[in-house]
Amino acid sequence: MTAAERRIVGFTSVAHGLNHAVELVYGAVLFVIAVEFDVRLALLGAVANASALAYAVMALPAGPAADRLGSKRMVSISMGGAGATALLAAASPNVTVLAIALVIMGLLGGLYHPAGLSLITRGVRQRARALGIHGAGGNIGTALAPLIAGGLAGIWSWRASFVFFAIIAITVAAVTYRSTVGEPDPDAVRSSNPSSPTLLVPLALMFVINAGFGFIFRGLTTFLPLHLSTNLGFEIGGFEPVVVGGAFATFALLFGVAGQYLGGELGERVRRHRLLLPLATLTIPALLLMAASTGWLLLAAAAIFVFFNFMAQPTAVAMISDFAAEQSHGRVYGLTSLTGFGIGSFAGISGGLIADSTGVEWVFVMLAGAALVITVTAAAVFAWQEFGRTPDR
Repeated sequence: MTAAERRIVGFTSVAHGLNHAVELVYGAVLFVIAVEFDVRLALLGAVANASALAYAVMALPAGPAADRLGSKRMVSISMGGAGATALLAAASPNVTVLAIALVIMGLLGGLYHPAGLSLITRGVRQRARALGIHGAGGNIGTALAPLIAGGLAGIWSWRASFVFFAIIAITVAAVTYRSTVGEPDPDAVRSSNPSSPTLLVPLALMFVINAGFGFIFRGLTTFLPLHLSTNLGFEIGGFEPVVVGGAFATFALLFGVAGQYLGGELGERVRRHRLLLPLATLTIPALLLMAASTGWLLLAAAAIFVFFNFMAQPTAVAMISDFAAEQSHGRVYGLTSLTGFGIGSFAGISGGLIADSTGVEWVFVMLAGAALVITVTAAAVFAWQEFGRTPDR
């Protein structure tokens, strides 16, 4: 990569980590909020659903905005706005105010992905490798959020968790807004001829795969800390279950960092459709093992699932840009974020209902069903690439 490309990758990786860290504080402190406000998990799952749906819906206008106004500006607005609403969440006196804060946080956080992803795919030549690093940055934020938020909730309160990430997000937003990170000129991108046309059939199949990954991501990040705190059976130094669950969720999610990086490297060396199918298939037994096990076996199954699940994602995201004309990347990633996070948002309410009625472990059986849909669709993309009209892409 050139120096300019490394700056783009570094900037977006930090922003990606913060974007996920701020929004995932809620899942890490879900149990503590339920106790303080004396509400059921189904209700809190519905709040997560509403916030995630807002996150998804905002991706649709964010895509064209990134194409027209510039990606770096949209990323800065997203981080600063989400940080400000995290402060409102910290001050919430009841579930109603908390829900409003989280929905606004979702709207502002949803600006990120179309802008960040289009900045990479238009500004960096080695897309899969760059997206792997970018994904690893997101996984670091995803992994650290349960540990830090759970720790702060156990030592002080869940409100301190929101304040901590809000301050960081607002500070980084202010710094990056004034930074000199370069990006392709939006007018130049719009006026250039695309290197290849948009291929609607494989692109539509990738939307389905992306929706499945979004559903699994939302279900995992919302319910993994609760699942671990409930079923691990570990007691560490007398800490509260929320601290233990958050700490071990971080341990499992850190395997996603290695998975993202390795997936990005392999995505530059192996034909992508041949990599996506086996990785998607491997996630199904890992999820079923997570649902059926406890203790150390549960922790190992969670780490294995996270590794293969996130290993598949740089390849899947790069394939979306492979099938889309370059000047439309912002809009395409807006649509993929809408489908991914929109469908994914329903993992909150459906998972909450399942956890209340049959136990949190059954949430991961539900997620295995989503992984099966991904695998079947990845097989269709494989067939298109191997036997269709575009075997070289």
